[in-house]
Order: sequence, then structure tokens, then C-alpha cells
Amino acid sequence: MKIALIGSGKIGSVLIKRLIASGFIHKDNMLACDVDEARLKELRERLGIMVSMDNKEGARFGDIILIAVLPKQVREVLQGISPEIDETKTVVSVAGLFATRKIEDILAKKVGVVRIMPNIPSLVGSGFNLISFGRFVKDREVIRKMLATWGEYREIDEDEDKMELYQIITAMGPTYFFPFLDVLISFGTENGLSEREAREAACLTLMGTGDIALKVQRSVEDLKNMIGSRPIKDKEEYLRSMLREALSKTLRELMELRERI
Repeated sequence: MKIALIGSGKIGSVLIKRLIASGFIHKDNMLACDVDEARLKELRERLGIMVSMDNKEGARFGDIILIAVLPKQVREVLQGISPEIDETKTVVSVAGLFATRKIEDILAKKVGVVRIMPNIPSLVGSGFNLISFGRFVKDREVIRKMLATWGEYREIDEDEDKMELYQIITAMGPTYFFPFLDVLISFGTENGLSEREAREAACLTLMGTGDIALKVQRSVEDLKNMIGSRPIKDKEEYLRSMLREALSKTLRELMELRERI
């Protein structure tokens, strides 16, 4: 099996790096395509994979063609590679806001189309990824095995409209978690802990918090109230309202962008 990546930016690079590191695919069976020659050179040197600035070459090469470009670029990319696509191939898109049915319509063939919504923890196999299969996918198990290398995944074929809602939580959640971790780690190092000690304490605490919230069937508010010492109690509502406003703004922007595509 061969995989071609079209669009070798941050998320595309994360995904293929994990596929190679996990042993899912050998580097000799991976080809990355991009318009940025410097980025391709960096990927070739770091991962030892083949690269090309020609998307059509990628479409001819790959049994699985991984599309990881911006939503506004998806239509142009698909139209460009469509002549090289046949029903033996599977197109996997990680582009937001572009439904499987729309990709099928652009390709105008009975090609297997899969849409996934990955997140940055997929780099270490700890991601939470959403997947929706199109109408013509022949071998779902291969795709499921690929998804498993990136971490947990959930199939939402019947509810693909929820993808953008999930994205707020799964893809953008780390955007808000990382600054919080940074504050805790900085506090630790400024007051006598080593960077390793502070990072371990903060990260394992975040992991444990998620674990208890997932496993204990009580409201998050109840779990929070189990904590005896809450130094920022007076500021909780203020912080919550700021986060709610930021997430709501992002959601509105996503919906507006979907309408324009």
C-alpha cells in the first residue's frame, strides 16, 4: 500500500510522521506533495520520504490520497487530480467544512471518500479523531487501522454535520489547554521545580482530570466541587465566560466559512 499526502503543512506532517513511526507504512511508500519546496526538502531530510511539487504525481502514486489543504483550496486540488483518480483509490480528506458528498460530487466518480477530523495529540498516538465514510468506500478496515495509529476515533457517518461542532472540542481544545499548561509549568519552574518536574506534574494532572471526568458519571460542576481548595473560586465565572465567548466566536466563524465554501 502507498500513501500520498497532498498539502504538507502542520497537520499533514503530524499525520504522516505518526504513520511512519508506528510502522503502519514504510517511508519508501510515502510521497508528500506541496507547493512549498523548502517544506518538502525539510520533510525529505527529516523523514526520508519521497516528495513532489506535482499533485498529479501524488494522485498517481497513492492508493490512499490524503488531502490536507485549507478548505478554500480543496475544490481546486480535487479538480486538478481528478483525471488521475480511479475507483481503486481512496481519498481521505482532513480539510474542515468539506463534506464527503461534496468531494464525491467534485470527483464525479464512484471513488471511496473518507473525511477525518484529527487533532494534534495524534502525533503521539493519543488523538481523538472523527471519521465519516462516503458512499463508495470498499475497505473500511484499512482506514480504521490507519486511524488507530493516531489514537481514539469515532465514526459519525450519519451525523457528518456534527464535524464542525466536534472540531471545537477535539481540534481546538488543545489551543486552550496548552496556554493553561504553560502557566502551571512556568509557575513551577519560577518557584524551584525543574522544567521536567513541573511539566510532568502539570501534564499528568491534566490527563488525570480528563480521566475522572470521563469515568465518573457526575457533572463536571460536581467534580469541581469535590476539590477542597479552589484558589481562583472568585474568578471562576469570569474565566468561564471568557472561554465561552472565545469558543462561541470560533464556532460562528466556522459556520460562516462553511456557508461561503
